[in-house]
Amino acid sequence: MPDRVLTAAVDSGRLLRPRRGVYAHPALSREAIAALAAGGRLSCVSAARSYGLWGGQDGRLHLRVGSHAGRTDPGTVRHWEQPDTQAELWRVSFDECLRSVVRCADEETAIAVLDTALSAGSISLARLRRVFDGSSARSLAVMASARPGSDSGVESILRQRLTARGHHVEQQVAVSGVGRVDARVDGWLYVEIDGFAYHADRDAFERDRTRDTGLALLGARCVRFPARDVLTDADAVVATIEAVLATEVISASNPRKRI
Repeated sequence: MPDRVLTAAVDSGRLLRPRRGVYAHPALSREAIAALAAGGRLSCVSAARSYGLWGGQDGRLHLRVGSHAGRTDPGTVRHWEQPDTQAELWRVSFDECLRSVVRCADEETAIAVLDTALSAGSISLARLRRVFDGSSARSLAVMASARPGSDSGVESILRQRLTARGHHVEQQVAVSGVGRVDARVDGWLYVEIDGFAYHADRDAFERDRTRDTGLALLGARCVRFPARDVLTDADAVVATIEAVLATEVISASNPRKRI
C-alpha cells in the first residue's frame, strides 16, 4: 500500500502508527498498541488476558522484546526473546503465552491461568503436556497441578488453597433441579463464588437466590462469597469454609446424604 494512502488513513483516524513502519487498527487494545510502540509483543499475564484467560492481579505490562526494542514505561516487565513462530506482531503465540506465564508469574497465578485455559477448552490436557515438553522441573510441576473445572481464576485460587489444606474439592458439580454449582468441598459443602458484576445484575442475583433455595430444599449446605473476598483474603475465605465444615459432626450411624 502506498505511503500516501497509509498517511491519509492515519490522519483520518482510520489507522494508528505506533512506531515507524508499523500500523494498527484503532480498535486494538491499549496494551497491544503499547507493545507495538515498543517493538515488542504482549507476553506472560498481559498476553493471557488478550487470549481471554485469567491474568491475575499483576496490572503491569509484560512484553517480550528483543535487543533493539524501543523505550517502555518504567513499570513494564521485559521478557527477553524466546523462540516463537507467532505471526501476530503484538502478542506471543498461545503456547508461548502459557510457558511465559509459568516462567514469570507466581505459582498460584500460573496454575490459575492454566486452569482457565483448560476450562475454556482453549487447550486439552494432552496438548498442554506437549507445550511444556522439555521445560524446567518447576514448569513441569506447575503444569501438572493444573486441571479443568475453574470457570475463573478466582475459582482456581480457592480450589488450590483448599486442596493445599487437605480438602477434597470437586468443581462444576451438577445438582439435579439446581444446575451446576462452582464447587463441593469434602463431599457435602457447596461453595459458590459471585463474579465482579454480580451486584449490578439483578437477574443473576435472583438466579443465585433460586439456586440457594433449591440446594436448601435438598437439605444441602451452601456458602457464597464475592470474588473480591477471595482475591483480597483467600485465607480468610478458607477459614470460613473450614469453620462451617467443623460445625457438621457426621457420625457413622447418621451420615450426611450426598447430593
